[in-house]
Amino acid sequence: MTTSIQHHDNQAATSSPRLAALRGTCMGAAVWLIIQFALGTAVNLYVTLPDHKPFFSTVFGSPLLAAHVIVAVLLLGTSIGALVRALSARRVIVPTAVGLAAVLAAAIAGGAFASNQNTGASLAMALATTVAMFSYLVAIFKTGRVDERRSATEEREETSDA
Repeated sequence: MTTSIQHHDNQAATSSPRLAALRGTCMGAAVWLIIQFALGTAVNLYVTLPDHKPFFSTVFGSPLLAAHVIVAVLLLGTSIGALVRALSARRVIVPTAVGLAAVLAAAIAGGAFASNQNTGASLAMALATTVAMFSYLVAIFKTGRVDERRSATEEREETSDA
């Protein structure tokens, strides 16, 4: 027979590594977003995109733009991973889903910008990056708080058992 304290200890033991992995993935997404924002700013200032060229020859015609696109793919993968981990841990699902949606919106705006250099698409990329960064920071904050509350609860239970 399992007592409620033993059940809670088992649940905390399995969810703490999940929360740590989720928090680490969200931190990775935040770092990729900072790198992506810096690369995007550099592309906007120093790269002139050619008119009427196919997408891939445009993207890989500049090392800076190629790095921007490669980081975008890595960021997309990290964002998907964060949402999968959030669903698995049943925590911070909304912020990670919003983060993924914002990354996708930035990617779509990036594709539009590469084809027509519309300043509105550039602004959309920057704003979507801001939304994604905020979402992942919320997820990092909330997973840290959940872990801290769980630790505090466990410490209280241990001291009351003694």
